[in-house]
Amino acid sequence: MRQLPELFDVGVKARSLAYLFVAGASLGLLTLLLPHDEGVRDLQLYVLAAIAVAIAALVYMQAERISEWQLHGVLAAGTTILSFANYYTGTSTLYPLLYTWTALYAFYFFSLGQALAHMTYIGFAYAMVLAIQDADSPAIRWLLAVGTPLIAGLLIYRMLDRLRAQQAEAAESARRLSQSEARTRLVLDNSPDAFVTLDRDGLIRTWNVSAERMFGWSAAEAIGKPFRALVIPPEFRDRHDERRMALVEIADAVATETFEVELQRRDGTRFPGEATVAKVDVQGEILVSGFIRDMTDRRRREEERAALVREQAARAEAERVAELVSSMQLLVDAALAHRTLDDILPDVVSRVRGVLQADAASIHLVEEGDRLMLRAASDSAPAGPFTGESFAQQVAEAREPLLVQDPTADRVGSLIGVPLLADRDVRGVVVASAAPPRRFTADDLSILRLAADRVALAIDHARVYEREHRIAETLQRSLLPDRMPHLPGLDVAARYIPGVDEAKVGGDWYDVLTVPGGGVGLVMGDVAGKGLAAASMVGRLRSALRAYALEGHAPARVLEQLNRLIWTEAEETEMATLIYLVVDAADGEVRWVNAGHPPPLLLDGDERPRYLEGGSSVPLGVLPFPGFEEVAAPVAPGSTVVLYTDGLVERPGEHINEGLDRLAEAVRAAPVPPEQLCDHVLDALVPEDGTPDDVALLTLRTVPMSDRFNVEFPTTPEALASMRALLRRWLQHVGGDEQEIAEIVTACGEAATNAIEHAGAGGSSPFELSGRVEGDAVWIAVRDQGIWRTPRAGDQGRGLSLMRALMDSVEVTPARDGTTVRLGRTLRRAD
Repeated sequence: MRQLPELFDVGVKARSLAYLFVAGASLGLLTLLLPHDEGVRDLQLYVLAAIAVAIAALVYMQAERISEWQLHGVLAAGTTILSFANYYTGTSTLYPLLYTWTALYAFYFFSLGQALAHMTYIGFAYAMVLAIQDADSPAIRWLLAVGTPLIAGLLIYRMLDRLRAQQAEAAESARRLSQSEARTRLVLDNSPDAFVTLDRDGLIRTWNVSAERMFGWSAAEAIGKPFRALVIPPEFRDRHDERRMALVEIADAVATETFEVELQRRDGTRFPGEATVAKVDVQGEILVSGFIRDMTDRRRREEERAALVREQAARAEAERVAELVSSMQLLVDAALAHRTLDDILPDVVSRVRGVLQADAASIHLVEEGDRLMLRAASDSAPAGPFTGESFAQQVAEAREPLLVQDPTADRVGSLIGVPLLADRDVRGVVVASAAPPRRFTADDLSILRLAADRVALAIDHARVYEREHRIAETLQRSLLPDRMPHLPGLDVAARYIPGVDEAKVGGDWYDVLTVPGGGVGLVMGDVAGKGLAAASMVGRLRSALRAYALEGHAPARVLEQLNRLIWTEAEETEMATLIYLVVDAADGEVRWVNAGHPPPLLLDGDERPRYLEGGSSVPLGVLPFPGFEEVAAPVAPGSTVVLYTDGLVERPGEHINEGLDRLAEAVRAAPVPPEQLCDHVLDALVPEDGTPDDVALLTLRTVPMSDRFNVEFPTTPEALASMRALLRRWLQHVGGDEQEIAEIVTACGEAATNAIEHAGAGGSSPFELSGRVEGDAVWIAVRDQGIWRTPRAGDQGRGLSLMRALMDSVEVTPARDGTTVRLGRTLRRAD
């Protein structure tokens, strides 16, 4: 007889038995609470219920450690307790029905033999009770009390037995299927080629070990994903879909196709592959499966053989021109040693004269309008009807090198002209002349021709570089704020000075933005690298940081998102230092996170400036998951925060600490207003001839509050956060407690919201907020410059009701040029 699996573990059996005991005890106690026969012995039944509950608690606590035989003992104890309960309740109650509980538990959780043994004990115990009680019709009572649970238990056991059999069959089928799949998987995993199966929608269903090695995606990552998105280059994806659908829709039940295809790995590298695919019908579902072979090695061997043949053929030619190369290299070095045309062209002209032993040389470049213009020439450049620009024009039109002996021009015995070609277009012409008796030869022409291609490329690159430099400089300057935002209660200023090396455009940048909650975010960053790539990275970082910050993310979370942006969208070599600092003037706190940037400087009243250390981590783009820690420090009214880039403090040959000390000393001696502070610091630290690197400087000062203020805000919802922050600062200054501040800010917020939403004609004009203190009372006015619309049906005036509920005095004064809301409240100032 086969061994069927157990449906329940011992812990489940033990807990179920504990529940059974508690339920039985509870039911017994309930019967004692209800009206019952006087012959029932209440005290004994209470004792039995307590014993049952104690046994239940013990079994429940030992559920994971109890043994099977102990469960049988506990169940038998339960039958014994029920027998005593039947004896103490007499023959007039229905307590014999409780035997059904223990019987059904035995049939549910134990084997048939064990359950029948418990039924035998139940029958024996109840028979003893009936014999002692001398009850009427004992046989009938015994048959009903024992037979009922016996029949129900046999039915339950039969049902569970069938369930166990089905579970055993399912487990055996799963085991056989697992073995079959394991054998198939072993064959596929040992295949040197990748094996992939796709459904008709192109989703991956099978992905073997070789596929993981070949493409870099694990099976868990690949299965269920579109094949085209993981390994097919974008330009070939439509062709892949067409080929797959043609194979799926072909009439043949089994169709096979072999073809070559270009594929890509997870890291983006591409390789040639050979795919053998087949259409497979699996129980009505059409699948496409196939093997993919990496053809890289075979292609490499073919290319190596071809290269060897070419190398042998070129060796003789290389030896022939070896002497020409050294001369040509002198010309190429002149082109590659510089970046700008103003440096390249004079050097090339000078070396052409030296290499060719020419008396004169010149370079003519094609400018806008396809005009050929002289851009550089030696002191004795050739002139005349057949020389100079005339000869250069002839060479450009011929697009071929020209060697002319004895031209008609005086004092010229030989002329050479070579076109400067790049991308098959004429970029210019190099002309050299020699006076008699010097005559140019074919080797001279070869030297100049070989160098001309490289000189043309260098000139092209220089033009591209200069154009990119202009674009990058324009882009970078456009990314810097053209003006500082309006920040009531705060004063901010910034400066940017490019480095003296005009060939380089750095990635220094800064930004100022209001963040949710009324704080002000200050950003100072420095992108590694130069040129358009750095400026482009600045644009992406600035836009992303603004988006993350305006979503309300904490500074550490903002930098985590920026780091992920660099890792997912930028090259691996790109990185940036950045510090993001949030000033909350209302709470008197500054919070910051530093990603490898020089620390911010805090000037707190008359104290010596101090650097805000802590919160430092690696620059953005260095690690995929760095830890960014947010640090906070108190900031008193009138304090100044200074952010800067390393170009301000770093100098060649000295430790950066020396520059930091210079900056602290300059800030300490500087005027208080940020605009004057910036000018003072730059005058003190930036030399007259400039610095090699760009310099960016950003300062913010928390203006001390007085008993009166008057500011303007734009009529946009974003202005409400700044308005609330200013009000909280002012109310704290004049002595309001937290509850008063919250209520007054709420009332003023309603008035400002009305000014923004309902002042229709003046929506483009700012609204004015003013406040003053009179004794223990504060008076605040909100004035807009528009005309409120006529109230419409459904307008309930909740904002005005709220203002009146929160303030002691509310006065609304409409006028032709705007509406003024005056709010007053007496503060509960502590003595």
